[in-house]
Amino acid sequence: MRYSLGGKQYKKTLGTADEDQALQLAYEIWHEQSFRNKQGLSLDSHPFSEVAEEFIEKVVAEAERDERSKYHPIYWPPIIRRFPIGYFGNRPIETITTADIERYLEWRKTYWTTGPGLQVQKIRCERDDGRIFIRPAPRKVAALSTIKGEMVIIREIFAQAAKWGYCKPIVIPAVKARKKPDTRRPGFSPEEYERLLNKSLERISEPQHAVRLIKAKDGRVWTQSTLTDRVRSDRMRLHAYIELMANSGLRPTEAKNLKWGNILRYRETKDLPQFQQDARLQVHGKSKHGNAVPLHGAIQALRMLWTVFVGEVGREPTDDDPVFADAKGTAILSFSRGLSALLKAADLERDQRGVKRTAYSLRHFYISQMLANNVSIHHVARNTRTSIAMIDKHYAQVNTEQIKDFLRPGEQDLMNEPKLLDDETYDEIALLEKRLAELKAGEMSTKTAEKLSKRYGTQL
Repeated sequence: MRYSLGGKQYKKTLGTADEDQALQLAYEIWHEQSFRNKQGLSLDSHPFSEVAEEFIEKVVAEAERDERSKYHPIYWPPIIRRFPIGYFGNRPIETITTADIERYLEWRKTYWTTGPGLQVQKIRCERDDGRIFIRPAPRKVAALSTIKGEMVIIREIFAQAAKWGYCKPIVIPAVKARKKPDTRRPGFSPEEYERLLNKSLERISEPQHAVRLIKAKDGRVWTQSTLTDRVRSDRMRLHAYIELMANSGLRPTEAKNLKWGNILRYRETKDLPQFQQDARLQVHGKSKHGNAVPLHGAIQALRMLWTVFVGEVGREPTDDDPVFADAKGTAILSFSRGLSALLKAADLERDQRGVKRTAYSLRHFYISQMLANNVSIHHVARNTRTSIAMIDKHYAQVNTEQIKDFLRPGEQDLMNEPKLLDDETYDEIALLEKRLAELKAGEMSTKTAEKLSKRYGTQL
């Protein structure tokens, strides 16, 4: 059949030799296309997979123009191709409804446990520096935060498709949890943090030996242990990482991106007396950026990192050098392995709920300590580049023992109030004051002196 709509000619094959059936199909196509034309939709059907790929190209182009986060073209395409395209495939995007999105959500939650992901054994990952590694496929139901993050992508795909005229806007259902999960970040109590630091210092101090086989000319053979400086340096860097994170509240990504050029004031003050040294951090992560004022404990960590860098690389770090660098001056992308080993050695691998601690736990510790010390939540949110709602939801579970003085207002004043005297003590003080007044006035009366003599058994 041939027809004209919107100033264009279209030709479609009906796929039947029966004249009555062909006429019915032609009417159906005509009415459908007329409806799409009136609604301002494209007259050509667009498979979801093609629309999604076009959306990916748009994301990449926008990131190159700095119109969106540079992490979107890295992390979004694999998610889009594995999940939304894997579910909707070549289905015309204009036929997808809110009910279909609801079914997709259920499919996505169990993708790795009972869905298609069950057949996947390993996942190939590529890091920012181009390194490729393989990790086992997860065998767990998708977390609520994961689903919410992916639904942001789904909303953008359908919103952009509507702008392109491929479909009408549809309502994307919100992801809701039937039972509110415990979303608190696993942190440290002050005692646990002190234990972690002590264990870290202990591991730095303990001798790390490498065994070398020695053969003498007379045929004797023995082994000799030598100190491994590399292990000690790695542990010093890990210790500095812990102190910097716990005294600044940085996210792991923000710490990974830190360069010495982002550390303001430190280079100019590092040779001054300790109380005059200072630092400000210019931080940027996946989407957050800003300036941070760290606690003075972070300055000690910076000094340690500076010293290790000079000792291993043989020069002072430049502004372009990473703050966390290995012996060759190359950026360290993650401390997760070393931190996990240290947490295990200190018996702090999990919190009281059984939740595994990570580098994010140091950020939790910083925020909790600031709140426990009565720092304004507005100031804490500003310095950690987050919202008050996020702090209250994930971080603000402060140990009540840490804020007991604030929970008992006026208790210190009660301790300083004068204590009431019993009658005997009061009479004794009054008698002493009376005798003192008599002596100052030069009175010769002995009545008061006799009373005191009876009380103390001495002549006054």
